Amino acid sequence: MYKFTNEVSYIILCFLNFLFIRYITGNFAPNRADYNAYGVKIAMNEDFLVLAENKNDLPRFFIQFAPYNNTQLSLQCSTQYLQMTDAFIYTVVVGKKQNKDRIHFYFAGELTNNKSGIFVGIAIYNNINSNSSLLCNTSFTYYLQYIYNYQHQEYYILGVEPNGYFTYGFSNEFIFIFDSRNTSVLELWNGNLTWPNPTFIPHAIDISENFGVISGFIYNGINSTVKYSPMIYLINFNSSNKHPIVVNQYKPIANPATWQDLLTNTDANLYSAKYDMSVSINEYGDVLVGMQFINRVFLFHVNKTNPTELYFISRHTNGRTLGNGKNIAWLENGIAALIVNLYTLDYEWLSSQIHIYDIQTNVYNSNSTPLSVFPNNHQKLPHSLDPIFINIVSSPSSLALLDNKGHIVIFLPTLAGYYLSIKDTETMPLITTSQICMPGTYKSRSGIHDCTLCPSGTKNPGNFTTFCVPCSSNSFCPLASVNEVPQSALQTITQVVPYPKSPESVTFDEILIRNMFNIEAGRCIGSSPLFWTLIVGGLALIVILIMGFLKFFTKSLRWQRLRILVKYIFRHTDIIGEGELWVGGLVSLCIIVLICFACIFSTSFIKQYPIETSSNAYFDCDLSIRNAKFETSVQSLAIPFTDADQKMFDLLNNQEFLLNIDFVNTLIKCDSISIDALFGITWSTIRWLNCDNINYILSLSIPLPYQHISVQVNIEDIKTIGALRIGLYGREVKNGSYSLKELNFYKSFFKNEFILARHLPITLSLTKVINETLSIKSSESNFSGIYVPTFTVDYNSLFFSNDQFIRSTRTLTTLNVVISETPYYVKNLQQPIAKRSEIIFQNLLFTTVCLELFGLIFLLYKLLIKPLCSFILKKNLTLTKTNINKKPNNDYTNKNKKPSNNYTNKNIKSTGNIYIDMSYTAYF
Repeated sequence: MYKFTNEVSYIILCFLNFLFIRYITGNFAPNRADYNAYGVKIAMNEDFLVLAENKNDLPRFFIQFAPYNNTQLSLQCSTQYLQMTDAFIYTVVVGKKQNKDRIHFYFAGELTNNKSGIFVGIAIYNNINSNSSLLCNTSFTYYLQYIYNYQHQEYYILGVEPNGYFTYGFSNEFIFIFDSRNTSVLELWNGNLTWPNPTFIPHAIDISENFGVISGFIYNGINSTVKYSPMIYLINFNSSNKHPIVVNQYKPIANPATWQDLLTNTDANLYSAKYDMSVSINEYGDVLVGMQFINRVFLFHVNKTNPTELYFISRHTNGRTLGNGKNIAWLENGIAALIVNLYTLDYEWLSSQIHIYDIQTNVYNSNSTPLSVFPNNHQKLPHSLDPIFINIVSSPSSLALLDNKGHIVIFLPTLAGYYLSIKDTETMPLITTSQICMPGTYKSRSGIHDCTLCPSGTKNPGNFTTFCVPCSSNSFCPLASVNEVPQSALQTITQVVPYPKSPESVTFDEILIRNMFNIEAGRCIGSSPLFWTLIVGGLALIVILIMGFLKFFTKSLRWQRLRILVKYIFRHTDIIGEGELWVGGLVSLCIIVLICFACIFSTSFIKQYPIETSSNAYFDCDLSIRNAKFETSVQSLAIPFTDADQKMFDLLNNQEFLLNIDFVNTLIKCDSISIDALFGITWSTIRWLNCDNINYILSLSIPLPYQHISVQVNIEDIKTIGALRIGLYGREVKNGSYSLKELNFYKSFFKNEFILARHLPITLSLTKVINETLSIKSSESNFSGIYVPTFTVDYNSLFFSNDQFIRSTRTLTTLNVVISETPYYVKNLQQPIAKRSEIIFQNLLFTTVCLELFGLIFLLYKLLIKPLCSFILKKNLTLTKTNINKKPNNDYTNKNKKPSNNYTNKNIKSTGNIYIDMSYTAYF
């Protein structure tokens, strides 16, 4: 049932098309000035170029003979066939490999002005051996064949085999073969005998030695949302009768949820330039098919020895526009040229470009970077050429471009190291000439493509054109480097540092205590007061031990007198017990050492203010210790200033600026520079103070009339720039306790493997920073001020990649610097942690505390420890006496006995009748 419905729908559609075509047949009146209507009007090979022109009632053919390196009149002519009145030429074709001794071209068209007739013809050149001026009207012989059995065809195309012996004609209704060697015969048959789908409407074809590729539309049925879908057929040729046979097909499918998926193509059966397609085959069997209505170019491959399969390789899509692949032409060595037009989805023209791709070497897809793009920033479009491109054809070594007005440009291949340029001679066709590659670029092989940027890490000062030289590793060599530039040229100079934070301890007594009783390893030991106090304490302990030894183990009067003298001396140094204890004198020495260190620390600490004049604090373990605490605040400029602050603001507001700009790694000279400044709403020219290009760095110094201003630097030069460096300079001003610091900062902008773009928007916001330093001796303050820059830059728009540079057409480099001020300022306050009077008081307090602390220890000794020790000793002595009294009296038994060896007379002390063994008595 479904199949029957489709067949009925197709019959109805064919009937309606027949009625429509019958209606317009007698009214076929195309726009004769439109070179884009109904087919390709230009063709070329290595011997000649032909252009069909319909602008007159009698069509003409413009002929340009090779060589194409000049436009001598002897190599040009214009011919017409007088029998073709009221005719409109659809298309012309030539064989790419035609014999030079047989110059001819084919053309197809239709009669107009109520005349009915589709025709195909051939024009054969008969003046091959003549060196005289060309007489086209007498040098070309025309042969035409009319097709009367068919009415007007909306799409009627020709395809010629490479040798040019015969051409094929294709339409939806018929197919024919026209042989140049037998012009009296036209072999014609119905298209349904060849097309797998009888609704197929051919749009473009190309034929190689043993296969061809044709693209068009097929009808999907009246009930289908998409009325017409694109279709690509691979055709072979019957070896006996040369008839085309479809052996394979490819149907492009749009991705779901894309804008291409929403296309219905309801009017694809009627001619519209929007539905133009293009097919081109190269010598390797690679096939490009362009469909501009879906903005895609398809790449296929066909095995030349067995051309039965159309292998899909990749596709290239150019965004949500129309026009990609409007026309395609293969050049030599696997290089292809494509017309990439930009049309809106309503088919309103935006721009036209030719993209050159090295498909044989590189991958071809939507992310591919072309070898070159025409027009670009140094290959400009001549004024005599229309900006709308409609067709390109190749020879294949050369390329011809046809614009919307019928003007032609022939791109001739240039040698390695050269690129082509176009001089507007206002002749037709325009012929390109060669120019040596610019510094920073190279070209390693011949062709019509442009020179290539030197990769990052290489350079070309202009001495080399076919290759780039490696740079040294420590130099700045970005993309398109013209020479090596030292890294110092990109130095960023920052004049401010983060304002310090206040230390954890902001009271002097806490700092003093921490310093006095802190001890750490390394260098800190030598500066630790506690360490030296312990050293003195150790020496005091040694003295105590010596004094004990002299007391208990030496009976010499000399040493006893020395001991008494030492005790006398140390009692007089006892500042703790007020001369009561000689040991107190030793402890007092430790206290004196600690107090001396406290005084030394305090004297040095007070000098650590302000931080601007302070050096490393070698007197302390922490070298960064300062007698300063800090406060930072952000305040609005709308708040009224104090009288003291106002003077600082006046100095800042009156500072004059000098804008310094460095364009790094470039050969641009000063004569290409112009500078404008925005005064109100008017841009006015201003002059630079200094300008010079030294060591590939173009340096500009621009005095600014105002602090808040917009400056535009215009560079009328196509040379590349590797990096940008911007800075401001302002002189130092001092006025009493107010100091305006010298302004001299720089900011560098560079990106590896990129170059500067042609439009450079940079916003520079200045913020006032005011430092107030309170005096340590008086109530006055010292003020200093400086501007801090903030650059606002979009790095993505500030630099070009290789791909972006190739596609760029701007020749003017514009740097826009907008200098403004933030609505707030930063106020930094520095004040001393302790002034002299506080430090003196804290030292006296520390001394008193130390004395009282050790006095308390001695008091505890006298009141608690000493009585306790005395009590314990007394108790032990009493127990000893009691034990002795309990021993038996052996005087009688021992009277006549001699003393034993263990007890001699000198060890026995007589206390009446009691003997005490002193070897068991302790000393204190």
